[in-house]
Amino acid sequence: MGSLKQRILTAVIAIPVLIIIVVFLPFFDHLAFCLLITGITLLGSVEMHSLLSKDNEKLSFTSYTGALLPLAQYVQFRYFPELELVFYTLMFLMGLTMFLEIFLGAGDSFHGTWERNSKTILNIIYPGLFASFVIRIAFIANAAWYILLFFLLVFSSDTFAYFFGIALGRNNKGIIKVSPNKSIAGFAGGLLVPALFGLLSAFLFPEVFSYSLFEGFLLGGITAALAAAGDLIESSFKRCAEVKDSGSLIPGRGGVLDSIDSIVMAAPVYVAILTVILGV
Repeated sequence: MGSLKQRILTAVIAIPVLIIIVVFLPFFDHLAFCLLITGITLLGSVEMHSLLSKDNEKLSFTSYTGALLPLAQYVQFRYFPELELVFYTLMFLMGLTMFLEIFLGAGDSFHGTWERNSKTILNIIYPGLFASFVIRIAFIANAAWYILLFFLLVFSSDTFAYFFGIALGRNNKGIIKVSPNKSIAGFAGGLLVPALFGLLSAFLFPEVFSYSLFEGFLLGGITAALAAAGDLIESSFKRCAEVKDSGSLIPGRGGVLDSIDSIVMAAPVYVAILTVILGV
């Protein structure tokens, strides 16, 4: 089966599952959705751990620690809203990383301390800390609408960048060296269509999305821009590890990290625009 057919098949399965979970299982502040995000983050953290360990470097922690941050985000917002549980979890994991190096570093006379600490902390932060912002969307008023809008913006950015690139990008590729197959036309399509979706959200559902048409346009475009950046950032990780995909779990897309790179990078700015700038 070709890559395009596999991508379409994956989308046909994944999108209805996501909609069902978000719309029909909203109980306990979208617990089912949050557990799904936590599980996916765990798998992404495992793949990131593998990328970071390509040079046979033994990291301080198991690969599962990154999933603790989205889980901590749910527990914080659901049960302890006054406690900065995510922050304390992050600081504990980072502090423990450096403490363990006191013992683990003896194996190479501490020559690899900087690299081990840096890689382990990166594995804690990415994708885990970024994914915790996806959990935050579940605690916004009208959460189901905002969750679905977020994924519409991110998925449409990736989808229309792909099709615009195929249709119009043959002669304008290679601008960004980390991903030379990406084209200007693809980037333009991947920004414009989500921006229009953001505008339409305010136009079609003003009783839900309480922002102006222009604000919706900017929300869609900026979220899409960060989604595109997330794809490029993960490409740099894979180039450093000298692999084509982060894994092989998802047909047509590679690994889990290949599928969530745009999501986790776009989520913080999406939440920030909604809560800080638009006051949702």
